[in-house]
Amino acid sequence: MGNVRLFALLALVLALAGCSAGRTTQATREPTAPSPVAVAPTLEVRPVGASTAEGGTTGASSAPSPARDSAPIPAGSPASQAQLIAAVFARVAPAVVLIQTEQGLGSGFLIDDDGHITTNNHVVEGASNGQVLVSFSNLFQAIGTVVGRDPSSDTAVVHVEQLPDGVQPVGFGDSSQIGVGDLVIAIGNPLGQERTVTSGIISAVGRTIAEPGNPFEIGGAIQTDAAINPGNSGGPLLNDQGQVIGMNTAILSPSGTSSGIGFAVPVNLIRRVIPELIASGSYAHPYLGIQMADVTNLAAEREGLPGAGVLIQPSSSDSPVASAGLGGPAILKAIDGTAITSSADVISYLELNRKPGDTVALTLLGNNGEQSELRVQLGARPSVEDRAPRQVP
Repeated sequence: MGNVRLFALLALVLALAGCSAGRTTQATREPTAPSPVAVAPTLEVRPVGASTAEGGTTGASSAPSPARDSAPIPAGSPASQAQLIAAVFARVAPAVVLIQTEQGLGSGFLIDDDGHITTNNHVVEGASNGQVLVSFSNLFQAIGTVVGRDPSSDTAVVHVEQLPDGVQPVGFGDSSQIGVGDLVIAIGNPLGQERTVTSGIISAVGRTIAEPGNPFEIGGAIQTDAAINPGNSGGPLLNDQGQVIGMNTAILSPSGTSSGIGFAVPVNLIRRVIPELIASGSYAHPYLGIQMADVTNLAAEREGLPGAGVLIQPSSSDSPVASAGLGGPAILKAIDGTAITSSADVISYLELNRKPGDTVALTLLGNNGEQSELRVQLGARPSVEDRAPRQVP
């Protein structure tokens, strides 16, 4: 089949998918809850736009050096789920803070003894002069300074000069080791109710989240049925050992409140972003420069394609993949030997494993059914601020 027909199919699939890369979660971002101390605040509930871009992250692949992993709660002690949740809450809740700006409030959590706090970018992006009010428990407050923001992963770091006595930073888990059905615990400030705990299970992994004004999607997201509401944004999602496995970010809900479908940025992505935000205030993401759409076996048979997979094409003539020699549409089957079965797989793989300057090997399926390999040096993708919403990467 010629390139004209392939381009037409790609356009059709993108149109049917709402110009979305893979199964993009069009969730309602919960920026903040109304703040009782802000002047005439309003809760802004915005629908999340779709994107056709691949995403990715860079930076150190290990945890930020100041942060530490907590000792896990011994298996089987306490015995009941209620006691386990209570034990996790007692350990972690003092490190969970309420963050207030003129627009409203959200959550965050202490990650080291130097006063660094992680939260969502959308919680602090409207902060006047880059400063926010941070409230710990026991009436302890501090003025926090936003030291770095990454809109593409919806992650930000706030720094405070003083900490309350005895507060311990959170410990990090490993989001690559979680699975559907695992118990999870969320702590945050829903609707201003400080340090509220809810629990549920992991409903799905490997989701992608598209957010308003961001043409790139967050990959590897965790879906949970634990109650997430306005004000939970930026708070920790924890495993049954009390370790952070994600940061609560968005919900899918017609009402704007919890409907049992919440999403968290995976901690393995957060751990890559945080050191760069602390060191330089920003974060560079890897960039293939492609448009993509999922093609099922039925669609492949109907259109005469060589097989199911992710249909990709260069987003521009000077994109990294075009510079490597891809001149038109192709079926992507694997990256660096890792099987790719959806656009979400592409986003998650790059976000969690690669950085600008890395070379990746794309396994492509040709019209004759034969596989070939294309080696591509990843670029640094344009920042959110430099791109118009919905612009194809």
